[in-house]
Amino acid sequence: MIIDLGKIKLSKPLILAPMDGYTNIPFRIVIKQMNPDLMFTEFVNSDAIIYTNKKTMGKIQILEEERPVAIQLFGHNPENMAKAAQIVESYGPEVIDLNFGCPSPKVSGHGNGAGLLKNLPLLGEICSKVVKSVKTPVTAKTRIGWDFDTINILETGKRIEDAGVKMITLHPRTKSQKYGGNADWNYIKLLKENVSIPVVGNGDIKSPEDAKRMFSETNCDGVMIGREAVSNPWIFKQTRDYFNTGEYIHEIPFEERQELCLFHFDLSVKYLGEQRAQFEMRKLYQNYFRALPNLKRFKRLVFATTDHKEIRKHIENILNIVNDPGIDFMELEPKVRWGS
Repeated sequence: MIIDLGKIKLSKPLILAPMDGYTNIPFRIVIKQMNPDLMFTEFVNSDAIIYTNKKTMGKIQILEEERPVAIQLFGHNPENMAKAAQIVESYGPEVIDLNFGCPSPKVSGHGNGAGLLKNLPLLGEICSKVVKSVKTPVTAKTRIGWDFDTINILETGKRIEDAGVKMITLHPRTKSQKYGGNADWNYIKLLKENVSIPVVGNGDIKSPEDAKRMFSETNCDGVMIGREAVSNPWIFKQTRDYFNTGEYIHEIPFEERQELCLFHFDLSVKYLGEQRAQFEMRKLYQNYFRALPNLKRFKRLVFATTDHKEIRKHIENILNIVNDPGIDFMELEPKVRWGS
């Protein structure tokens, strides 16, 4: 099935999932190099959008070179969700997505995200009001239920479809599972068989082979990749190569990893600012350089540095750093402390 989302038409797309704390502008530009079909922003609170919270408004900025991009909203008040969708629409996303799947207690515990799986009439009302309030195609992302005793994905899917939502993404875990256990792809297949709108599968895609298997086993219309894209940004390119040729590069050469890390670092400094960029990149070095021995030497050196130009030099010089047992880490205390 061709996924018709207004300005964009997608055929078996590979999609970057919304991930709080990760899918910001620098990360999306990095992933764009790997040729995804659609990317999502971090999810944003509808109430924070209405009150023009500075940090939240920064999360919905979209650059032309990123497109197509979907902005994901969460909230539990139908009127506020509709109003926020109208505000978000002015930023020009290709898609507005509704979050009915986040399991975080800070989100679901307040009746948002997966918390709405306990109140399907309200979930349906949110979908209906948002769809009617905007011209931009509206999609939704959800889970199979709150817990194993309350699996209600077919009713959820029906309410979403009846409201005029154009596509459903299903992460086939319960809220109570969070990200533990295994995603049960049988529910993706079941949902696909019971709704007429496109279904995108999400969950436990760790390799190109997994993506191909999800398509074949579930008959889903698209595949969304989340955590693996953080640990391996090349997953989209690898998967596309695998689909086209049956082959792909399994181990990305060090030089390419270093080059992409530097590119990511420079983007982070440019769009996030020097201080925030340094903190954001700290959680990514392990992914870029996980094959290197003694990586802790590099990380301890970088974490003790507050000058972004020096950090960039350390990335360029990482091979010498990890291979130098003579570095005295006891001397590596930051000369300037944040907030001083």
